[in-house]
Amino acid sequence: GLEHPCDLIGGCTLCNPDKIAYIDELDERDNVHVRLEEKRELREKGLIKPEVEWFADGIVCLNLFLPVSEEVAEAAGLEIARRMGLEDAEVIHREIMHPAEGTYLEIKGKVPFAIDPATLTIPKKPEVLSEDEIRNFIKEHPMKVVAATVGEDEHSVGLREIIDIKHGGIEGFGIECHYLGTSVPVEKVVDAAIEIDADAVLISTIITHADVHKINMRKLHQLCIEKGIRDRVILVGGGTQVTDDMAREAGLDAGFGRGTKGIQVASFLVKKMREKIEKRGGQCR
Repeated sequence: GLEHPCDLIGGCTLCNPDKIAYIDELDERDNVHVRLEEKRELREKGLIKPEVEWFADGIVCLNLFLPVSEEVAEAAGLEIARRMGLEDAEVIHREIMHPAEGTYLEIKGKVPFAIDPATLTIPKKPEVLSEDEIRNFIKEHPMKVVAATVGEDEHSVGLREIIDIKHGGIEGFGIECHYLGTSVPVEKVVDAAIEIDADAVLISTIITHADVHKINMRKLHQLCIEKGIRDRVILVGGGTQVTDDMAREAGLDAGFGRGTKGIQVASFLVKKMREKIEKRGGQCR
């Protein structure tokens, strides 16, 4: 009798894997070996190029909105891609947002260049103090902070995660936080800082239309000068579009963007307070 049904045909690949016929790429001009050989220089030199389908194929996706009909938007979108230097550009999605508004496009194209990481200026991540170091400093030098989302901005989640103890915020390190809420006038924030004799002011600004985030940061700096407290308080701005350079250009001491954790802000506050104490010869005020 037969031990296996496939014995009738000389066995199968399940019973005998050696019977599996591994077929290489069928296209001699376009297979994995050819594609990798074409990109050998990129690999050997460590160059960077976007990729979607194949290694370093250079494909990128451009999302844009144009206030015109879909036919005009598609033609205009492809011209925009051409002028941006994208090769083989094509519209992969278009959607009418509203006839009175315009058309949303997604365009795929290829960039004809690669990036050498050695030529990039990559900012160093600031050193973050340990939790114990932060807590020990705050025990010796208690710190009070006023925090608010300023202007006409109702966003609160980001700032609450920075200050709330349950989110690993600065309260957890012993920093006394006075949260004023959302849509708080900058004047009220400064007045509150004066009222409680705050060591630092944290403002959050998510809305960026007409550069209102920059305006509010500059306003905070100027008001603190006018009220005579600028040299006494540490000013920090935060938001998804805020950068440290941007905040410093506006007159603040630091800026924090997306992905910031409470310990990073607490670490900065401690470092800045140490500097102030050293300048005052060991005195907090």
